[in-house]
Parts: sequence; C-alpha cells; structure tokens
Amino acid sequence: MKRVCDGTINPRNCWEHLRPGYGTPGSLGDAYSLADNYIAMARRSANDIHDLLGNLVESTNDHPQRQLYRDCAGRYNQAIRDLDRATKHLQSGDYRRVAADASQAPNEVRDCNAQVSGYSFGGPGPFRRPYDPRFPGYTPLDSSGLPEMIQDFELYCNIVNNVATYLPRK
Repeated sequence: MKRVCDGTINPRNCWEHLRPGYGTPGSLGDAYSLADNYIAMARRSANDIHDLLGNLVESTNDHPQRQLYRDCAGRYNQAIRDLDRATKHLQSGDYRRVAADASQAPNEVRDCNAQVSGYSFGGPGPFRRPYDPRFPGYTPLDSSGLPEMIQDFELYCNIVNNVATYLPRK
C-alpha cells in the first residue's frame, strides 16, 4: 500500500482510504479488487458531483456561475464515460488502458475543478481569481462541499492509476 499511496496526489489521505480494508497488493486478485473498487468509487463520486452541479445550476441566479456549473456538469459526464471505459478495460484484461482511462477522467475536469474551487489560472473574470474578501462581489464559489468532493474524486482516480501498475501487461 505504501508504494501505491506514495505515488498519489495525497499519500496521507490515500493511506487513510486504503488501510482499513486491504493489505499489500501482492497478487493480481488484490490489485484487481482495488482497481475495481476505486473505479466504482470514482464513478460514484463523479456522479455525485454531476448531480450537485445540476442542483447548483438550478439554485443560482448568477448567470456566469450558472454557466460554469452547467459546463462542469458536461465535463463530469465525460469523466464518467472515461471511468465506464476503465471498468470495461479492467473486465477485459486490458490493464494498460485502465490506467490511461483513470488518468483521463480527472483531466477532463481539471480546469473546471480549478475554477469551481476558486483557484486562479490567470485572466479576467470572477472565476479566474481566488476568493479574497477584500474584493466585493467575489464570494467563495460554493459552500456545498463541492471542492472537497472534487479532491476525493481526483484521489480515487489517482489510486486506480497507481494500482493499475500492479496489474499484468499484455
């Protein structure tokens, strides 16, 4: 588990997730089960985020923010499709593609995640600068728990990508 978690974006959080239920992946069965479970967790997480984004679209009166949430929901649809492909590749034994799909899913939503979480990628606009209470009108983009959900989603995908290295290559 240490090797799996050391390669993730958040080793400590990874270890907290993996430690309760799994030993060291020393066999195909262990790595396969981990990959299968974390693909399912990433997919559930992406689906929950998608649903929350839909609710945020309906509940906000701010047009640019609504458009951001709508665009992000579409990107999460694509991430869900990537994870569905990862499941198919895992079941068919094409383990190299499992890692590629697990890497692609968070890439689909990276810019969206940064904007929703309030990080700056530069450029003008209310979704391009981090929250700062000194700027009137720039409020945290949401208090729904979405940024934390996004971090979990990214970690789950990262765990799948790392566990896939323990699966045999064809």
